[in-house]
Amino acid sequence: MTSNIFFGAAAVTFFVVLWLMLPAIASRRDVMKMTSAEHGWYAKRIFPLMLLFGAFATAGSLAGQWGWP
Repeated sequence: MTSNIFFGAAAVTFFVVLWLMLPAIASRRDVMKMTSAEHGWYAKRIFPLMLLFGAFATAGSLAGQWGWP
């Protein structure tokens, strides 16, 4: 049960990351032509969310070994 909650949280986090990144990817032909301010905006938001996604996925996969119900 606990692992399902963690995997659900990881899925929600992943879709938030996609929701943040999709406008930048879809609206430009060349993503490398973004300004450094735009790159910084995405880096400040995407990197911590991806770390959170990894933490939720890891906790979900190890919940059974840790003895969580």
